[in-house]
Amino acid sequence: MLDETANWTRPQSVAFPKVWRRFKGLREINGTVPSFWIQDIPENERENVVNFMTDGFCKEETLCKSLGLLNDPESVETLRKAWRLVLLDNVGLACYMENLDPNGKPILAAANCTHIKKCDEEEVNITITGSKVQQIFATLNVLMDEKNAFEFLETDFLLSALGLYVLPQFRGQGLGLELLNSREDICRALAIKASITVFTSSVSQYLAEKAGFKLLSEISFEDLRNIHKYEYPGIEEKQKGLKYMYNIYL
Repeated sequence: MLDETANWTRPQSVAFPKVWRRFKGLREINGTVPSFWIQDIPENERENVVNFMTDGFCKEETLCKSLGLLNDPESVETLRKAWRLVLLDNVGLACYMENLDPNGKPILAAANCTHIKKCDEEEVNITITGSKVQQIFATLNVLMDEKNAFEFLETDFLLSALGLYVLPQFRGQGLGLELLNSREDICRALAIKASITVFTSSVSQYLAEKAGFKLLSEISFEDLRNIHKYEYPGIEEKQKGLKYMYNIYL
């Protein structure tokens, strides 16, 4: 029986912000293989991450790019509000590259806006305005409504995510896969049974499978168009559809 009255807060016994893993990149930058680490997004970095996601994710993510979301200021502001909200859970993940300049700051290379989703809640508890982002959230709901992850996984709380983005100059370093694998680290530490996400690109779906994610539900862009009347111009030239996936850790 799912407990809709349950609430979640990060245990004080788990340090915050915590570094979850350190690793070497897969290729050289300026003659040196870079060092990276993944950690919790600290409070003083939240707005930087929101700007990071706005500048990159809103421009390049599959659904956002198809709809030209950056040209809809209302939709952009809705996503910014959503990211600010989910980062309050203190489980968002940032990947930094070590700066070879001893006086330089760490370089934000990638981020995953992970958050805790409760069994009786929407993905984000805000008013969603802006026609383009409304379509995107409605599309995500089609997948999530098809199979109840909480009933399937028999848990009240899951680690969900509202976007993963890697800067172009750091692609090929394995950062996306490391961020997905870091979800196991944080879920085990926080006693969260599993992680769920709708993966919207063929690349993210491939990485999710590599990280051990399994399929909950999926839908083709053809069915989204013909059955649900959600159009994503030009998207079918590159991929077939969306996948709602899970990974169990406990």
